Amino acid sequence: MPPANGELETQQKESKRPVALDFRVLGTLEVRSGGEPLPLGGPKQRALLALLLLNANQVVSRDRLVDGVWGESPPSTIAAALNVYLSKLRKLLAVGAPGASLATQPHGYELRLEPDRLDLERFERLVREGREALTARQLECASAKLAEALALWRGPPLADLGDVPFAAPWIARLQELRLGALEERIEADLALGRHFDLVPELRALVAEHPLRERLRGQLMVALYRSGRQSEALQVYREARRLLAEELGIDPGPELQRLEREILTQDPALAPVPRERLARPAVLTRRRVFVGALLALAAAALVSFVALGRGTAARPDQETLQASIVLASSNEVAVVTPETNKVVGRVPVGSNPTVIREGDGSVWVADDEARTVTQIDPESRRVVRTVGIGFRPDDLAAADGAVWAVNKDEGILAKLSYGRSTGRIERRGFAGFDRIAVDDDAVWLGSDRTIIRVDPVTGRVVQRADVPVDLNGFALGAGGVWAVSGPAAAVLRIDPSTGEVTDRIPIVTRPDSHSPYPVGVAADADFVWVLNGRTSTLTKIDANLRGIVATVPLGGDQDFGALTAGEGAVWVSSRANGTVTRIDAETNTVTSITVAPHDRRTDVTVAHGLVWVSVDEG
Repeated sequence: MPPANGELETQQKESKRPVALDFRVLGTLEVRSGGEPLPLGGPKQRALLALLLLNANQVVSRDRLVDGVWGESPPSTIAAALNVYLSKLRKLLAVGAPGASLATQPHGYELRLEPDRLDLERFERLVREGREALTARQLECASAKLAEALALWRGPPLADLGDVPFAAPWIARLQELRLGALEERIEADLALGRHFDLVPELRALVAEHPLRERLRGQLMVALYRSGRQSEALQVYREARRLLAEELGIDPGPELQRLEREILTQDPALAPVPRERLARPAVLTRRRVFVGALLALAAAALVSFVALGRGTAARPDQETLQASIVLASSNEVAVVTPETNKVVGRVPVGSNPTVIREGDGSVWVADDEARTVTQIDPESRRVVRTVGIGFRPDDLAAADGAVWAVNKDEGILAKLSYGRSTGRIERRGFAGFDRIAVDDDAVWLGSDRTIIRVDPVTGRVVQRADVPVDLNGFALGAGGVWAVSGPAAAVLRIDPSTGEVTDRIPIVTRPDSHSPYPVGVAADADFVWVLNGRTSTLTKIDANLRGIVATVPLGGDQDFGALTAGEGAVWVSSRANGTVTRIDAETNTVTSITVAPHDRRTDVTVAHGLVWVSVDEG
C-alpha cells in the first residue's frame, strides 16, 4: 500500500536532511557524508582543509595557513586565492550537519567540529582510555581499546600531502602516536599471555623500526615466554651491535636489565597466571614474589613496621604487597604522600644520582652511564634515556629543554626534546655545580658566586658574588635564596639586580653546635633550610624574613637533598636508604624507608607523588 501524501512528504524531507560529516586524516585525507566520500578539490584546497582539521576548534591565522600550505614563496595573488579556497570549504561543510563549520575570527579562521567527528580525535580518546585501563590492570579492556584505536588507521597519515610544507612534522608526530599505541597494545597482550601470537608481529615491527628498543624488549619477552631463550638473547645481541654501529652507544638500561633477567631466568619474566589477571595491580612494574621469598620479605617488613611504628595491625594482602616494594639500586622509588609508602619503582640505569622535577617530567642523572633519563610521572614509565657524555652534577628542566651542568669540565648543556630535538653546549662554567631555572633564565651556583645565564645565547647576564662559601641555592618565595654553612646564614638575592638584600642567621640555642646549613628549598611562602651538624630543619617566613620554627629531624643522620611539595618538605639520606617527611603545617616528622640501608637517595616531587633515586651508595 503506497504511503499517504503526508507520509510521502515527510520521507522526502528526511531524505534531504544533511548527514553529519566524518573527517579522516589517518590515511589519505577524506570527508565522508553518510558513508560516501565527498570531492575535496585540488591539492591546495585539500592541504588547507587538512591544516584546519589538525587544528580543529582552534583559531589559525591567515599567515599560518599561507606558510603551511604554500611555504616561503606564495604567489602574488595569494590573498584572493586563499579566499576562494576558504569559500569552497564553507560550501563543502554546508552539506553536513551543523556540527561542522568554518568560522571567521578576528585573527584567522576556526574549523569548528563536534566531538568524535575527526578520526584523530577518536584515536587519541581510545588510546587514553586504553592506557588508563592498562594502568589499572584491566588488561582485556586495555587491549580492546588500543586495538580499536589502531583500527582507525587506513595507511600512512596525510598520505597524499607529504610534500606540503606543514605536513612533515605532523606526519612524524602521528606516526609516533601510532607506534606508542601499538607498543601499549602489545604490552597488554603480553600480560594476557598472548606471547606465541605476538612473535611474528614483533619480528616484523623490529625489522621496520630496528632502533626502537621497547619493541626489541617486547620481542625478547615474547620469545623467552615461548621457550626460545637463545633467540631472545640473540635479539639483544643484534640490538647492541646495531646501536654501536649506528649511534656509538650501548642499549638502554631497561634492555640491559631484561637481558640479565633472561640470563638468570628471573621469575618476574614468567607469564602472569590467568586467574590473577583481573586483580588490581599494586605495582607499576611486573614483579612476582613467590614461595619463601614473599613469606620472608612480608614477615620481615611486618616486624619492621610493628617495631618502628608501634602498631600490631595486620595489613591486608594488597597493602602488604605495596609495602614490601623497597627500591633496589639503579631504580627510582615512587612514594604516595598520603600513605608514606613506596608503591612502585622505575628502573633507570646503572648509577642514578640527581633527580629533579621539571616541565611535567621527572629527570634522573646517571653518573656512571653519563646519561639523563626522562620519566613520565603519569604512566611511571621511562620516556627516553639520552647519553650526554659527561657526569651531570645537577639538572633542571623548563620550556621544552633539560639543562645539565658539570663543574669539573665547566659544561652547561641544553638538551631540547619534544617536537624539536638538539643540543647546545657551552664551556667556561668551571666550578658551577648547582642549577635552577625559571621562566626566562638559567641560574648557576658555585662556592661563592651565583650567575644568571640567558637560555638562548648562553651568555652570563647577571652575577652575584658573596663573601662567604655557599652550600646551595633555590628559587622561589620571591627571590633567589642561598645558604652558607661556614656563615650559618641564609642570603636572599634580588633576582632583578643580583644584589644580596637580606642575611638571616640560622641560630638554634646558644649552647648548641653551629647548625651549618647544607641545603635549601623554597615554596610560595616559606624557605626551608637543612642543617647538617644539628640534624634540624629551619623554617623561614619569606615575607617576614624571619625564622618561625626549627624542627629536629632526629638522630645524627647524614641528610642530603631536600625538596618542598605536596604539603611537606622531603629530605633524603646520603647513606641509609630513607626519606624524611616534615609536614609543612604541623612540622610533624616521619621517616620512610625506600631502599636497603646502605643506599644513597635523592628526592623530588612531581604529579602528586614523591620520587626517590636510589644508587649504590
